[in-house]
Amino acid sequence: MLQDKFKSIEQELNAGNLERAEVIRGLLVALLAKKHVLLLGPPGTGKSMLAEDVCNRIDGGQYFQWLLSRTSTPEELFGPISLKALENDSYRRVTTNKLPEATIAFLDEIWKCNSAVLNATLGVLNERKFQNDGQTVTVPLEMCVGASNELPEDREELGALWDRFIMRYMVDYLKDDRNFERLLKIGFAPLETKLTLDELHRAQSACSKVAVDKALPLIAQLRKKLQEMQIQVSDRRWRAVLDIVKANAWLDGRDVANENDLAPLTAALWVEKDQIKQIRQAIIGLANPLDLKAQDLLDEVTEVYQNAVNAADDQATAAGMEANGKIKYAIKKLEELAAEARTANKSDGRIVEIIARVTEMNKEVLAKCLKLTV
Repeated sequence: MLQDKFKSIEQELNAGNLERAEVIRGLLVALLAKKHVLLLGPPGTGKSMLAEDVCNRIDGGQYFQWLLSRTSTPEELFGPISLKALENDSYRRVTTNKLPEATIAFLDEIWKCNSAVLNATLGVLNERKFQNDGQTVTVPLEMCVGASNELPEDREELGALWDRFIMRYMVDYLKDDRNFERLLKIGFAPLETKLTLDELHRAQSACSKVAVDKALPLIAQLRKKLQEMQIQVSDRRWRAVLDIVKANAWLDGRDVANENDLAPLTAALWVEKDQIKQIRQAIIGLANPLDLKAQDLLDEVTEVYQNAVNAADDQATAAGMEANGKIKYAIKKLEELAAEARTANKSDGRIVEIIARVTEMNKEVLAKCLKLTV
């Protein structure tokens, strides 16, 4: 029942947030694993809307949202100093409706804030503890989502906070013209599926019991491969990603993690943006080499598709015929890969998804270039 609820939420989020499937899965997995997520990208890509949509799915929790700036003060995040407490020589903050009492937090434009205020959040994000006038207060924080248009300017000074965000996603503008047209038609869908805090905690408990013995050798191989690429990942982060692997397996209805659960780790292991593609390819190659071949075919088809639909009017027919032939050949190769995966008892889910995407591209090429409706 709990898994069904999470899957319903995932489907609803994907329906309202186009080309965000990977980010949405990452947010839900992070929520289950009690990890924090960072969304990076230009203005107007729906980062805050997506984070708020996920956060509002928790019924009964306290949601804290704040837009940070260079002039932000500790009072904005942690609450004002109590005047009554000052009369008694006490320096206590009134934390009502502030970060120390939040179940879900969203910090927008996080890297615009000064480092002194940001570093004061470390205890809250990592240990879920807040020091208030010498007293250690336990914070009920399940997940914090940070959003920014930029990477931190001083990675060294803010390195500790940067490291607290286990999952990091680049969120860009829509790439598919068809999705852009859909975006203009999409209204604001109601929040149909919600979770109580008790349901969330039961789901988190179930995730913690997922067995990872089968996944551990693959993670060790991935670590070695990244070292060969000169990508260094701390031991602490490797321990943290185990919870992500468990959560992904549970969300897919399994109590034993396998190679498919390495997929979300791309978002957890990069430091520089140019490492993302390398890490994704390394994970796909380890988990299912057939998926890597399918991804290569998708990349080739995408280039062919874009050249055809963007061709000048006097070249559209020729470009469409050439693209149609190449895409049909790619679909045949993808179907062979799917069959090979099933024969080898490997998941063909990713390949089937790619076949569906490539088929849709071919339909658009036929309609736009050759005026044929399939």
